[in-house]
Amino acid sequence: MKRDLWAVLWGLLAGFVCLVGMSRTASAQDDIASVTVFIQCTQPDGNTFSGTGVLVGRDGYVLTANHVLGKAESVCRGSPRVADPGATKQMIKQPAPVPGLDVALLQFSEQIDYPFITYCSVENWMIRRPIIVAGFPGKTETGAASFRSGVLATVRATPKGMIETDGQTAAGMSGGPVFTKDLKSLIGIVIGAQFDQAGSVTYYGILPVAKLALQLGLIQSPQPCFHKTHEVEFEPGKNQWRGGDPIQLGVGVEDGACFLATVTGQFNDKADSVGVSVKDGQYELGGENHSGGQHGATARCIWYE
Repeated sequence: MKRDLWAVLWGLLAGFVCLVGMSRTASAQDDIASVTVFIQCTQPDGNTFSGTGVLVGRDGYVLTANHVLGKAESVCRGSPRVADPGATKQMIKQPAPVPGLDVALLQFSEQIDYPFITYCSVENWMIRRPIIVAGFPGKTETGAASFRSGVLATVRATPKGMIETDGQTAAGMSGGPVFTKDLKSLIGIVIGAQFDQAGSVTYYGILPVAKLALQLGLIQSPQPCFHKTHEVEFEPGKNQWRGGDPIQLGVGVEDGACFLATVTGQFNDKADSVGVSVKDGQYELGGENHSGGQHGATARCIWYE
């Protein structure tokens, strides 16, 4: 019995040391600014319209608000990451993805592999979840993309397809991407604001991009936008190890924390163990069984956000 107790305590300690010894890493997006595009469209009379777009395809497809383009005869150029008219490159207008909605699709004429972001759908339970809005406000001095935080004020769309947010956008950010708080997924694009009679903003409008996924061939994010609870919800048996190969828990070290919840069975050899470890940035549950007796463990995981 003493040996069993010592083995259990050692396994719990090993899992705890593994947990506290790891720190959260940067977002999986190497540089979210690289998919945020400055857009400038020149009208036949020489006037220009500026706005923001987001790269949604490896072939250089950029999603933005239609009003950013101005008149049909306008010529548009763009530059990822920086608002520098001298660094812009030619963009080709694509057919309207959804007639009647304030959305447009452009494509860089230069044929290279572009970074792009995947999307996720907005669901009813996501109301009040935090978001990040990106864009290039007018007369920016640095030329760098500006990031503003907010929440999903509603998740029900207006007749024009908008949902509300309190994300404080500014002129020049129209068409800009709306990201999840972890900057891993695209929720929508900024398409305008609603004003009251006094001229004050009542809400900012977002067009959810999931509505355009079929028409544009957008790629859905393998990860959810948000989590309903902080506790990771496992399917039955998916967080229980009973010998054999380690079990992948499906949680990355930058997304959450995993630890031992229960330890069961016999530990008849001092080398027997159970624990939570990390492999290739993902948590896994496993152990060693040298005595032939049955033992195992379960794990719990908590999302950071």
